[in-house]
Amino acid sequence: MSDLTAFITALEAAQNGAQYSPEVQKAAAGINTDDLKKAYAAAEAQGNKAQIEDPAQSAALKAGFEFAAKLVLELQSAPDNTEKTNLYVHYKIGNGVKVDKPGMFDLVKKHLFSAYEKVIEAGNTAQGSQVAYIKQVVDLIAAKGLN
Repeated sequence: MSDLTAFITALEAAQNGAQYSPEVQKAAAGINTDDLKKAYAAAEAQGNKAQIEDPAQSAALKAGFEFAAKLVLELQSAPDNTEKTNLYVHYKIGNGVKVDKPGMFDLVKKHLFSAYEKVIEAGNTAQGSQVAYIKQVVDLIAAKGLN
């Protein structure tokens, strides 16, 4: 299992109101860290096709994913383009958003759609992408640090 220590520390700091913006603190509110850890471990073990059956764990994973989406804005330096692409793809899939194919002249959206399509074709579930997103945020925290 990936080491969630820095992520959980940031979550608890946000829940206590000790750090981060009000938006991040709001996203952290009410997340059960034990359920999040269990859901993350179970989903990570299942891979990209993860399905968490326990309702409390499923809710904690979704809330942790939403918290990660806010926390990524608190990095000391911005993710590079490859990291942003991966975050975009897993954010869309993690939220169950279907991305429409862009026009042929919109090169940036074509690149994003291509990356999205590859992950969809690999069979990623929403929960699989939620775990992938959190994992990437954990890696970014380790590499870039938080404000």
